[in-house]
Amino acid sequence: MTWSPRIELAINTAIEAHGLRRRKAKRGYQTGHVLSVALITADFGFDEDTVIAAMLHDTLEDTDLDPDVIRSNFGQLVLGMVRDVSEPQKSAPWQERKEAYLAQLRSTPRFGSLAIASADKIHNVTTMTAELERQGPVFIEAFNTNLEGMLWYQRTVLATVTARWSHPILDEHRSRLDAFVSAVTRAPSA
Repeated sequence: MTWSPRIELAINTAIEAHGLRRRKAKRGYQTGHVLSVALITADFGFDEDTVIAAMLHDTLEDTDLDPDVIRSNFGQLVLGMVRDVSEPQKSAPWQERKEAYLAQLRSTPRFGSLAIASADKIHNVTTMTAELERQGPVFIEAFNTNLEGMLWYQRTVLATVTARWSHPILDEHRSRLDAFVSAVTRAPSA
């Protein structure tokens, strides 16, 4: 990732929005997650708008950041990508939220959104694999599903993105998901 004033503004916006909030199952800080997702998109050569949207991808879903802040600072394209990868209301049941997210991935005209979704899941399954190996299946209690539900969701995201688009990031996504599946099958009570 190459530094630019927009990248620095996106970093500061993400830090201000997320603060020191921890991730589920104590998998680090939310800002660490969003910066990691942005780095993954940068590593795969995506443009600055996609990297910025990756950095802000959880702000609408998990914080009270006004969408107009994203639009005015980064443009409509970045806001559109952030919306594409944001789940609807947290009050909705887990399955309903995941189905809505998948529908958004199926309909978005922006391939940058698919890149962000893939990078997000690469980071998620990598950290979940580490937590599963460290804590065992108990780590899943922080989520609103079980291991079978999580496997269904992660597999379906990859299948949805792969059906729409071809890019080398999907090979990494598949590899990381395969490692998670292997960890689940090795887990004591899985």
